[in-house]
Amino acid sequence: MIWFGQRVVLGIAGLSLLCGCTALSPTQSGAAESSGETRLLGIDDYFAIGEVGEPRISPDGRWIAYTVTTHDLVEDESRTRIWMVPAAGGDAIPLSAEGESSSSPRWSPDGKYLGFLTARDADAKAGKSQVWSLYREGGEAVQLTDVLQGVEAFEWSPDSKRLLLVVQDPKPELLEAKAAKEKGEVYEEKTPPPWVITRRQFKTDYVGYLDSRRNHVYVFDLASKQTNQITSGDFDDAQPAWSPDGTRVAFVSNRTEDPDANYNTDIWVVRADNEDRGAQLTQVTTNPAPDTRPSWSPDGQRIAHLANSGKKAYYAYNTNHLAVSASDGGNSKLLTQKL
Repeated sequence: MIWFGQRVVLGIAGLSLLCGCTALSPTQSGAAESSGETRLLGIDDYFAIGEVGEPRISPDGRWIAYTVTTHDLVEDESRTRIWMVPAAGGDAIPLSAEGESSSSPRWSPDGKYLGFLTARDADAKAGKSQVWSLYREGGEAVQLTDVLQGVEAFEWSPDSKRLLLVVQDPKPELLEAKAAKEKGEVYEEKTPPPWVITRRQFKTDYVGYLDSRRNHVYVFDLASKQTNQITSGDFDDAQPAWSPDGTRVAFVSNRTEDPDANYNTDIWVVRADNEDRGAQLTQVTTNPAPDTRPSWSPDGQRIAHLANSGKKAYYAYNTNHLAVSASDGGNSKLLTQKL
């Protein structure tokens, strides 16, 4: 969703131009057209299809960055590449390297850079993504972050001088290896300890067993390379969004007494310059169902977000609605109940 003056523009499934689209590669589609061949789809056709997603319009409205994910049957892996196409139409331009996976394209608000996530060199072996950037006029990609455990997600600040990072707490062995390296010692990897289940939700798809490490929000200063953690606690924090003046950050978190027992994520606000790791928070929503995807109004007084208003037992199967809440908490209003 995007604020347009005092109105909110939202995307509805089936209406977006890029996100969720699929297409055959130019070579595959051209060959089919020239031969006039009619046949059933096969396995090779599936692997020739690219999945298009994450469209991002440049601040000047001239370019659209997006991702294309392809699947390699021989290597048994998927790769995602970032492309850019003129908003008025034209040939697409590849921005990231072909043999490496890159994701989350984000234009800097000043329009000079395109940031993205990728794992390269030593980070690729460990599967740790960092934030990199490309100068729009050309040149090689530059690594911006060097976070020990990697970066899960990021967002540019309104002045393009800082980044919001979503980072998971590091594993103990990572900290031990770092300490040994700083002392000039050789770190010997230990036999992994057995999993000790301490949570109600102990396993999830694509991740496996869960431990007590959580995702939190950090502010990264591009000039000084200093990082400040602005949220903490035994909760997962996600989807951070800068206020228009860059002084506050909205984010999504389930901060109930037992987060593993329910789906009650709410929108919260924290000061971007706080030094207490988010001890002082403003709770924006109180809906017992999930609230997600915060987006600030241009004046910073309201936050648009998705709100699930269904019955408690069926949250996962209910329709999300667009809602608007006061950024200092309360006065939530559903806008799309008739859709």
